[in-house]
Amino acid sequence: MKHLILFSILFLGLFNCAPKNYDEPKNLIGKSDMTEILTELYIGQQGIQFFPNPNEDMNLNLAKNAVHIMKKHNVTYHDFSESYKYYTMHPESFNEMLNDVKKNLEDKLSKEEKERLKNQQQDLLKTK
Repeated sequence: MKHLILFSILFLGLFNCAPKNYDEPKNLIGKSDMTEILTELYIGQQGIQFFPNPNEDMNLNLAKNAVHIMKKHNVTYHDFSESYKYYTMHPESFNEMLNDVKKNLEDKLSKEEKERLKNQQQDLLKTK
């Protein structure tokens, strides 16, 4: 959980100082590619947090994973950072991307996990 907060703060810090009228960056990453990158970053982060290697620094592993994902997508950290800032300054687009990330993650769940998630959601609705 501590690392999830740290990861969130890292990304919040990327756009915290950006001007309100953030112009489209020169090398803007397309929405579909950005969605895939964010999905992979989330999955990697969860894997590293749930199955940490006691002999390695978790933050270093998170950074290595992010570098690997960006290389896989032929994206530089600078382009990712600038694109992330841009999308966060456009809440409708960003919200659509986050919904797509959520859908991607749900699509990757096994049948059993989907059923468990559905039951948890139903239980939450009953308690409200």
